Amino acid sequence: MFKYKLKASFIHLAISAFIVFSFLIFVRSYWYPEPFFSISGLATILIMIVAVDLVLGPLLTFIVYKPQKPTLKFDLITIAAIQLAALGYGMYTVYQAHPLYVTYAMDRFSPINASEVDPEQAQFAELKKSKMTGPTLVYLQKPTDRAEMSKITMEVISGKADLDARAEYYFPLEQRIDEVIANGLNIEAFAKQPEHKAKLDEFLAKYGQKLEDYAFLPLVGKEKDVLWAFSRKTREPVDIVEISPWSS
Repeated sequence: MFKYKLKASFIHLAISAFIVFSFLIFVRSYWYPEPFFSISGLATILIMIVAVDLVLGPLLTFIVYKPQKPTLKFDLITIAAIQLAALGYGMYTVYQAHPLYVTYAMDRFSPINASEVDPEQAQFAELKKSKMTGPTLVYLQKPTDRAEMSKITMEVISGKADLDARAEYYFPLEQRIDEVIANGLNIEAFAKQPEHKAKLDEFLAKYGQKLEDYAFLPLVGKEKDVLWAFSRKTREPVDIVEISPWSS
C-alpha cells in the first residue's frame, strides 16, 4: 500500500512541479525581469504558491490514495480543484501586482502595477499595451496648468489614481532620456562610504569603465530602494547597485 501511495504522490508532484515552475519561469522572465524581481518583495507570495502546490497537493494525494477506493476519483478531483484554485489565486495576485510601467517622475523611477493604471489612456500609441505584458519605461510629464493639477489633487484625495499612475501623462522614456541622465545622483558622495565603495567597485569590475560613465538614479521598490545605473553612452539601463539612494 505504501508503494502505491508513494507512486501516486510522486506523479502528482511531477505534474504540479511542471505547472508551477513553468509559471515561475514566465513570471521571472516576462512580468518581473530584473531588476524588478529583486526589489518587488514577490518572494513571499511565490513561496506560498510553491508550498501549496508542491507540498499540500501531493501530501493529500498520499493520504487519500487507496487502490480500488470507491471515492478515489472524486477525492483526487477535489484535491486538483483545490490546487488549481490556489494556483489561480496566486497567479491573479502576481498578475495584478506586476509592474506594467516604470515611471520616471521628479527624481526617481517607480514601478506602477497593472492594477493601478489604464494603458488605454496613454496618448502615445506605443504606450497603449495589454496588461498581460511586462514593464515599459516611461517619463511622467506633469501638467503645467494649475487648474488641471488642482483637479488631479482633488481626485487623488477622493480615492482616484495618483498622477504617476495616469497613463495620459506618460511619454516614451527615450524622448526625455537626456534629461533623466542629467539628473543622475552625485555618486562620488556614495563612494566616500567604505561599504558603498565596495559595491560600486564590484559593479565596475563587472561592467568596466569609470563611475562617471554611468548615471545612477533611484529605483523605488516594495522591498528595497536601489541605485539604477544607466550608461551615459548608450542611454540604456545596465544594472542595479544595492545601495539605498537616500544613504549618501
